[in-house]
Amino acid sequence: MAGSFFEKFTGAHLPPTQFPRFEFDADKCTHCKLCAATCPTSCIQWDEARDIPYSTGYKGIELACISCNNCESVCPSGAIRVRGEYRVLRGRYQSPGEPMGEMKPAHPFGQADLERDFKSIASDLTETEQVIYNRRSIRMFKDEPVPRELIHRIIEAARFAPSAGNGQPVKFIVSTNPSLNRMVDRKCTRVLNAIKWLYGGSQWWRKATVTLLSWLMVNKWDQRPICAMEKVSQTDGDITFSAPVVIHILKDTRGISHPDIEIGITAQNLVLAAHALGLGTCYIGFIASTLKYVPSVKKALGIEYPYELGTSICVGYPKMKRLNPIARGMVPVEWLS
Repeated sequence: MAGSFFEKFTGAHLPPTQFPRFEFDADKCTHCKLCAATCPTSCIQWDEARDIPYSTGYKGIELACISCNNCESVCPSGAIRVRGEYRVLRGRYQSPGEPMGEMKPAHPFGQADLERDFKSIASDLTETEQVIYNRRSIRMFKDEPVPRELIHRIIEAARFAPSAGNGQPVKFIVSTNPSLNRMVDRKCTRVLNAIKWLYGGSQWWRKATVTLLSWLMVNKWDQRPICAMEKVSQTDGDITFSAPVVIHILKDTRGISHPDIEIGITAQNLVLAAHALGLGTCYIGFIASTLKYVPSVKKALGIEYPYELGTSICVGYPKMKRLNPIARGMVPVEWLS
């Protein structure tokens, strides 16, 4: 019992991890490079000499993969497959639930769906369900402005999200200013680079520091965001992917009950409405995570008490023509009757 208790507070730095398998069929590859461009971490790199993708790790992390399956989703020829599941085996960030072995495709009607192609299931779903299952995080946008009317529509959908006591503790800041967005990206990237420097390596002080920080800020020191920080560095600090619109969703810190939950519900309303309208979106957490260290960005965005930034969302027209349905990791479900 004592061992299991103390294990919850140890092993935050490079914990023992089971990574998924990256499978690639060179004969099917069209050399479009979408997999490398849309990978949210530093996992998928492009071998210019052989003109094919390859998977890699980062700073002691065996494979910089978070099992998002974006590479598989955007591949037009089905040349890439991600198999297995990402699981931290023990320590501070040990994965919950029992190992499943493989991620599972959508099966809303039960286990029998696992034998059916998603297209055959889609005809039995509501339009809302189809948007939910087909939504993907978009990280490549067309250089095309989004009409203000569409921005208004998705914000209105967000405004009608439920909130505790109908308090609506949210505010929206909509930026279509490329210079402002680039400034925000670059200043926040400096903070990310400092955090990334601390992680990795075998020195005892790095392990001790990351473990201590995980006690103080448990949501910030999982190893997966470190790989995403490296991708930001590789793209010259392009946190918001040069999206034509960045919507910052602020929470009123005086909000009833749990205003962070209201932020999440509001943001998801916005994201689903955007995808239903043919737009692409991507949640961006790095700006909110670093904002307190860059007061000039906070001032430039006009964020003042009682508001704090909850999350940011990129919005634009996706560059890719279609996205393939993908599998997801399973989560624990307990039925009480």
